[in-house]
Amino acid sequence: MAIAVAAALWFNAWVLDTAHFFFADDWGWLARVHFHEWTETVHLLPNALYNDRPVGELVIRGLYRAFWLRHGAWNQAWWVAHALNVALLVLLARPWLPTYRLLLAGLLSACWFSTLTAVHWIGAVFDLVGATLVLGTLLAYQHALLSAERKWPWLLLSLVLHVAAIRTKEFALGMVAVLAVWEFVLLRRGTIQERCIRLLPHAMVAAVFLARYAWLYQHQHAALDGGAYGLTLTASSVIEGVGWYFAQAFYAFVPGSNQTHVSIGLSIAGLVALLACCSRVGIASFATAGVLVSAVLLLGSQRHPLYLYVPHFFIAIALVAPFPQRRVAGFAATLLVVALLCWPAHTGFLRDARNFVLVKGAYSKTLFYDYASLMQHDKPASPVTIAVAETYFDPFSWGDGDAVRLYHDDKALKVRVVGLQAGGDPCGDQAGSCFVERQGRLTRVH
Repeated sequence: MAIAVAAALWFNAWVLDTAHFFFADDWGWLARVHFHEWTETVHLLPNALYNDRPVGELVIRGLYRAFWLRHGAWNQAWWVAHALNVALLVLLARPWLPTYRLLLAGLLSACWFSTLTAVHWIGAVFDLVGATLVLGTLLAYQHALLSAERKWPWLLLSLVLHVAAIRTKEFALGMVAVLAVWEFVLLRRGTIQERCIRLLPHAMVAAVFLARYAWLYQHQHAALDGGAYGLTLTASSVIEGVGWYFAQAFYAFVPGSNQTHVSIGLSIAGLVALLACCSRVGIASFATAGVLVSAVLLLGSQRHPLYLYVPHFFIAIALVAPFPQRRVAGFAATLLVVALLCWPAHTGFLRDARNFVLVKGAYSKTLFYDYASLMQHDKPASPVTIAVAETYFDPFSWGDGDAVRLYHDDKALKVRVVGLQAGGDPCGDQAGSCFVERQGRLTRVH
């Protein structure tokens, strides 16, 4: 375990670079926890189909109280959280894999770059903490059955973590299926009746939340249909999604473009499935990954590598599990892991992707601190106009000025962000305050 955790910390240490700053919907969540009391947004059952995720919000709320906008501390927290997830993965797989294969699984889950978007994105707390809770749910359930003592407290802990996982992100609705796979394929303790009794509380939890989400979908789906988060309930879209995510995970795409080789991804998915079928732990792990990614396969208009973070832990196990006692299989698994870890460095994708995050982060950080320096905590005249060269990558665009309202602790401030590429004088006929980016620095016009 120590080697895998150390690898996770070493490989992802780049996120601690001082240029790594808040990005996009990070600002939306920071503003949400700043301007709203927890009692307004935290509740057991969901009230909305999308972004009703109180456990992740509570994590952001707690860290915001501790760190405010000290972005370095946030990055350290995410860095350590990923290392914790790797440790949980190793503990989960330890009873099923020989030591060397366990090491391979730990190293791959720690350093598989294409699947680690959540580690360097504060707004991805739901995937990062969701992985912690999914792994914790499985680990507590497994420990209850493999340990001779104190079984029921561990089963209760598993149930609590299951509920927390569902309220962190919706993919955890499938955890009852994951536990059933683990129960019947791997653990196989007790009679069929005993196994069903153990699973019953989880099934009841899943039924309650599924019923709630079904009701919400009936009443709220119109607001999402046609948008990025509308459901695409067709077989072709789901198959395309499988190919897209496997292509992303296994680098079958053209860096810097939208070209992803879906057909190659589908072929890779088939090969991974064949490898997984060579062992019980491989079958259970591959099935678990499939369940956990199934929800995002329905989002035909929203494909993102972020969603690989949770399932990649289980794909890592499936890849190294075949024929655990055969040296030839162990050698092949080693080559596969080495290839997945070295390929992005060999192609330059690793360097370019990291540099992109840090360059855009430095740009955003510079503009935000320029604004703070210009204002010195004075209140700007509302409305505030801010003209920048790169909208979206600047700190002000998200939420039409969430960062400005947050900085001034003024929810009523009106902010308009415009792109300099639109031409004209952004401050010419604007009342209130106006700021313009010039040569990468923010200046105040009036």
